[in-house]
Amino acid sequence: MFNNAELTTQYNRIHQLIIKAKEFEPDDELRSHMTKYICVLCSGFIENSVFHVFSDIAENSCSPSVVLTYTKSQLYKIQNANSEKIRALAKSFNPDWHDPLRDYLQEENRGAAINYILKDRHNIAHGRDSDITIIKLENYLNKTVEVIKYIENKLNKKESST
Repeated sequence: MFNNAELTTQYNRIHQLIIKAKEFEPDDELRSHMTKYICVLCSGFIENSVFHVFSDIAENSCSPSVVLTYTKSQLYKIQNANSEKIRALAKSFNPDWHDPLRDYLQEENRGAAINYILKDRHNIAHGRDSDITIIKLENYLNKTVEVIKYIENKLNKKESST
């Protein structure tokens, strides 16, 4: 699914949990709790995806060096990777990527989907109410996957060809 095997494994685990959560009755309290757990996993998946796809871009752009080591150490520190942070990160790699990525994130509310996952994860982690449902979460995850693949395939391809 993804160019990075670790991301594919993590995504598949989340996807299987979504399938299991859908087997519960829609008003089941256990389904709600499982959805919240999956939301936290999705948030972690976003952060791991940002690390891996931009690390891959860095590896494709320069041979092992001090710059690559530094880049990976900075990517590892990224937390709460909302759509704005992802755009800023892409721009720091190549300023020409900002506008196309911004436009892609705005199409079909892809950026909003990422932000909703992070917002709900924040609410869940801090004991606040969350209105996340398994259907909403699955839709948000699907849009997030589209963004990850876009970065993986479009931006990384542009960098490789320059």
